[in-house]
Amino acid sequence: MIVRYQHPQAAYRQIDQHFNREFERLVRLGFKRAAVQSSLRADVYTEGEDLVVTAAVPGVSPEDVTVEVEGRRLSITAERKAREAAEGDRYLVRGLSAGSFSREFTLPEGTSAEQVSAEVADGLLQVRVAGAVKPAPQARRIPVNGVAPVIEGAAEEATDEAAAE
Repeated sequence: MIVRYQHPQAAYRQIDQHFNREFERLVRLGFKRAAVQSSLRADVYTEGEDLVVTAAVPGVSPEDVTVEVEGRRLSITAERKAREAAEGDRYLVRGLSAGSFSREFTLPEGTSAEQVSAEVADGLLQVRVAGAVKPAPQARRIPVNGVAPVIEGAAEEATDEAAAE
């Protein structure tokens, strides 16, 4: 009887090699799609009376960003174009997805397109809606006037005396 010793990590290496081959195959299949539709990551906050939306648009040029206002709806769309590979070039790993990214927000009542401005810098799109945040109404204290209490017994005596005269 022959007993063969196999190092415990040998099985692990075989599984790891198989996993890596399968992962690469799936990545190659996945990136043959025409485009990816995804949601933009964004922060929404206020600066004074302005509403500010900051969205991540890495690798997107300002010409490929669209900001639209329709009624109370603010729509932001960005498109990252795929890099054209020259002949002879090949990807070893593709991790930057190309495609269209979008997000919609609801603006406060009474907001117009003239209040909206947008700019792209350092991979961030900043959309500012000027004067969209109305200050909260201030509470006002209303003075309460007092009236002298009327005592019923005294009021009846006064009316009886007035009727007797």
